[in-house]
Amino acid sequence: MTDGFIILFGLTMLYLAATSRIIAHIRLLIIQGVLLFFICCGEHSTGINFIFMIIETLVVKSIIIPWFLYRVLKKTHSNRDAAANIPHFYCLVISSVVLLGCVLLSNYYISCVKLISPMYFGVSIATIIISLWLITIKHKIISNVIEFITMENGIFLLTLSVSKEMPMLVNMGVLLDVFIAVYILGLFVNEINKEFKDLEVSNLSDLKDYEYND
Repeated sequence: MTDGFIILFGLTMLYLAATSRIIAHIRLLIIQGVLLFFICCGEHSTGINFIFMIIETLVVKSIIIPWFLYRVLKKTHSNRDAAANIPHFYCLVISSVVLLGCVLLSNYYISCVKLISPMYFGVSIATIIISLWLITIKHKIISNVIEFITMENGIFLLTLSVSKEMPMLVNMGVLLDVFIAVYILGLFVNEINKEFKDLEVSNLSDLKDYEYND
């Protein structure tokens, strides 16, 4: 059952690469948070780690962060990111190749390592690679923020593949960094939206330092 949830998690990255609707990307973050919760339930069902897992996956990843991004989206009116450097069909094909390749390579090279689950490792590495690649080809700033969060979800899944004990202090540090980064990036997007009509990444090159005359 856990492997099924991991496969569904990997398929969400294909949907992320294939669609340009930003609201769909935000809803995808909710789905990923719920899937991570079910994946963790297969490994941890009691104790303080389980309580923290509920807070991190269901509360923060599935509710707080998507709600915050939805508010930013309503203010900026950036409904689509259709001007990617590569057409979405080719994005889907390339992401599929990356996902399949990572799963096959992990089954071939990682299966001999007892402490690492090949399925966890393969899908998590594919998620990180696809997220980083999408950041480089997307033009909307809010899209880059969403891909940054999916990359963190991949890192979270990677920690599950390496350590079944799920060290809480490490996850708390990662979660705090992500929460602060999303908050700062949200404020950053709002300020950029005040200066420019469109949230294109290329507009960042037009920003200049403010000259203060004392």
